[in-house]
Amino acid sequence: MSSALPLRAALTRGALVTLANWPLVLADFVIESLYKLALAVPVVGGAFMVAVLVGADVRALLAEGVRSGAELVLSALINAPRAFFSFVLAGMLVAVGGSVLMFLVKAGTLSVLIEGERRADAIEESSVRWYTLARAHAYSIPLMLDGMRRFGRRAIALSLWLSVAYGVLALAYFGALDAATRLAEQPQLGSVWPLVIVLATSAGFVIVTLVNLTYDLLRIIVVCDDCGVRAALRRLWAFLVADTRQVIGILAVVGTLLLLAAAVSLLVAAGLTLIAWVPFVGLIVVPLQVAAWLVRGLVFQFMGLTALAAYQTQYRRFRA
Repeated sequence: MSSALPLRAALTRGALVTLANWPLVLADFVIESLYKLALAVPVVGGAFMVAVLVGADVRALLAEGVRSGAELVLSALINAPRAFFSFVLAGMLVAVGGSVLMFLVKAGTLSVLIEGERRADAIEESSVRWYTLARAHAYSIPLMLDGMRRFGRRAIALSLWLSVAYGVLALAYFGALDAATRLAEQPQLGSVWPLVIVLATSAGFVIVTLVNLTYDLLRIIVVCDDCGVRAALRRLWAFLVADTRQVIGILAVVGTLLLLAAAVSLLVAAGLTLIAWVPFVGLIVVPLQVAAWLVRGLVFQFMGLTALAAYQTQYRRFRA
């Protein structure tokens, strides 16, 4: 086993490998944006069903975004079982089918990223020059398609297991909310339900983070070693036992950067909202919102691929 890179060197290497293969950032951004757009289709359809059934305003249902609109549509359709079942079934079909396609494309982009990391030599020790980035450049459409073909079936299996994990977590979370509601109805335990909600939400956030981390590491191991999911689980355990500190360090740094980027994006969105009320100047809000959305999405994808490349660096050294 080769010694692991220091945290800063691993992240620097991951960022440079991602920069050298920048079309992967665009590919992941486009496929995720199309997936989110597809998820909005059943929500809009549900909003029209609600408008027909109860005479609600479609604009009001969708005014606060797709996620809030989905919650309002669900609550409005509970008293109409057939419409409710149709809405849930449509959402599940789009979510599962879209996730399969999205993770199939991501299998191809990850295979290119791992190949670029293998070619990078000691790129983190060199100054940033064109020829140093050229050594880590591996992007090509044939290589990406070959990765989708070779690892597509295993990527789909992992995505389905991830969907099952999300479903179990959602059921557990809603069960905790139901228990908190019942506690609120009892006078002697009414003050406990806010604590239950806080604990359930915090635990859910931590578990989702761990599930996503496990999924990303399994993807890396499957593509790096060209192995099955079961073999990847065994190797993941050995890797975590040996390099837990490095994995947690990368997760903490990238997670902190993502939170900071999200906070900045919220501030920008708030500033654009204020500009929208200014006469004439408000006309430029829509282009600015589109630009902010593009920048935020690309930055998030770049950080995510940087983390994957850093994990790959540590795992490849562990397996060397």
